[in-house]
Amino acid sequence: MLYEFESTLFQVEHLEKFPSIEEQPFLYKYRARTLLQQLLQKTQDPLQQAIIHYQLGVNFLDCEENGESRKNMAKSLQLFSQIADIENYLTYIQSIYNHLGFLAVNLDDNETGLAILAKAERLGEYLIAKGDFEKRAFKIQGGFEKAQEFYTITLFYIAQAYTKLGIKDKAAYYCGQTMLRQFKSKTYELRDLVINCISLSEYYSGIWNFAQAFYLLLVGEAVIPEGKRKKLRATLQMAQGKIIGDMMAYCVDCIKSNQQNDQSLPKLFNKYSITFDSVNVKQLVFQPCKTFDEIKSLFRQSNTLYKKAMSIFVLDGFVTEHIQMLSEISNMYKVIMSLETDPNNVIAYLEKRLDLLLPVFNAINPKAYQNTYEKLLVEIAEINNELYEFIVKFNEIDDFQGGKSKKLTEKMNKSCLNTIQYYEKIIEQLKLLEEKQRDSAYYSSITTAYFNIAKAQSKYFSKDKKIKVTYLVNSLNQYKQLVQFINQQNQQNEFQAVLQMCKEMIQILPSKIDRINYM
Repeated sequence: MLYEFESTLFQVEHLEKFPSIEEQPFLYKYRARTLLQQLLQKTQDPLQQAIIHYQLGVNFLDCEENGESRKNMAKSLQLFSQIADIENYLTYIQSIYNHLGFLAVNLDDNETGLAILAKAERLGEYLIAKGDFEKRAFKIQGGFEKAQEFYTITLFYIAQAYTKLGIKDKAAYYCGQTMLRQFKSKTYELRDLVINCISLSEYYSGIWNFAQAFYLLLVGEAVIPEGKRKKLRATLQMAQGKIIGDMMAYCVDCIKSNQQNDQSLPKLFNKYSITFDSVNVKQLVFQPCKTFDEIKSLFRQSNTLYKKAMSIFVLDGFVTEHIQMLSEISNMYKVIMSLETDPNNVIAYLEKRLDLLLPVFNAINPKAYQNTYEKLLVEIAEINNELYEFIVKFNEIDDFQGGKSKKLTEKMNKSCLNTIQYYEKIIEQLKLLEEKQRDSAYYSSITTAYFNIAKAQSKYFSKDKKIKVTYLVNSLNQYKQLVQFINQQNQQNEFQAVLQMCKEMIQILPSKIDRINYM
């Protein structure tokens, strides 16, 4: 019986290595399962039964039959518990705990899954310590290498469970430990390791450990062979640009709140939780920015990294990635603009944002890239709105005077017209939504669009009284239509402030129109 048992397991292993057939993806696994089930009927040996049920559990899981997998794994665990020399088969127990924990997490029973995986973790630590201490070949099934492999899987599953629970610090810790073990044992796929470096760096950037975040991206870059995997390297450069941009934004916030000299910032920025000793990447030290010039230096560094990535992720072929980076650069201009004291530079920053976004907005197909198109549309409308409002204030434009600078007044008028144009496009897009899709976000967006159109129409300047009055009348009618819309949609409670401003403008504008007419 022992010979038949071992030869059958050999056949099963051979069958399960066969490549799947598209029409029947589990054909060979089903054949392997049949052999296991037949073997189970023939043996009365508890150890052989335990191993067969374990193999069936793996087989059912591979065939996406999770319920049957769980039953067989549980039966295998029960049978193994009856074995006298269980020490020789602890790697089976380790793997069973992994499978049962994974299956529980897969059912969103994360707490149960974590409890089972904690057993696998303790068992893995025991086996590894035992192997390290004894300095000799393992007597257990699969040996020391198998215990190491299963322990890495345990850590990976625990990371997944904590991720699903939203416990980010523990998820990051176990993800990092998994990566370290995979790297040390050279059992990683290059792309998976790089993507994990990016994901983990995003977590550390989110808790302001910027040096750790950037270090992980450099590790990802270091393991890519020179001159190979250009898109993967560009993905890392894109992520590096984002980390530097995030650090810049955080430093700007510190300067604005007068916390740039906080002694805890260097420690926060340079806290390390994970390092790859065998990779030739030095631990970085990032100093918090204290001046506007240092902020602009970070901007240039981030911008350079994005441009490198965009040289690979060109618009023709990589629309999403290319526009995402342009939007990030646009946002960086918005961030540093908050520290700018020169009004002309503020205007220049706003215009640079438009120069970045308008060409790609006009180039992409709105139907093929609907979400990207709509995001760009909103951002471009908002930038134009901000641009004309700033010029009105800076250039001291009123209804009767064209401001200190004729050139700026012309620029303001252009931005007013663009604001009206792009917000009208937003309204067109919103009106396409079905009634059931009109949620609070819809009402907020369409109300903002109507209001900003009315405001822009009232600010348009012209020395020609008829033109000026026409825009003011259009503005008045727009405010009236907005009040009517809010009342018709029963949104009065949500937009009380907007209603109040509209009613004030409805009272003010007629007298303003009269004054201009009688000038």
